[in-house]
Amino acid sequence: MIILRSPHDLQRVTSPALQLFLRQRFRAICEPEPYDPDEHGFFIVLEPGDTSENIESATGYAPMKSLFSDAHYGDPEFMPDFEYLEGHGEFFEAVYILNDGGFAVVLIVPKLQGIDEAILALRTEFAE
Repeated sequence: MIILRSPHDLQRVTSPALQLFLRQRFRAICEPEPYDPDEHGFFIVLEPGDTSENIESATGYAPMKSLFSDAHYGDPEFMPDFEYLEGHGEFFEAVYILNDGGFAVVLIVPKLQGIDEAILALRTEFAE
């Protein structure tokens, strides 16, 4: 997984299309003020082999659990709690707003061989 806490971290992203997309997202956030990961949040780009458990261990964010209950994806009472989830051709973008100040975790899930099937299934099911 690649965790982006600054526009300077973009060189770690190897996909030119994804790098351009993320550059635009950072620019949109930074327009009125400098980017501050403690205020604005961070981006997570999944890589093949990443699991929900190692994402949670590295970031404190659990992509397959509800933020507001103990429900997991696949449980009958599970409701996704992203602000929005959108498909962008070769990847999904899921935005989770975690406080009233706008702190967000943005999860980017590429549609690649080796990406956790359950993580992809949740995005495929609920994407706009």
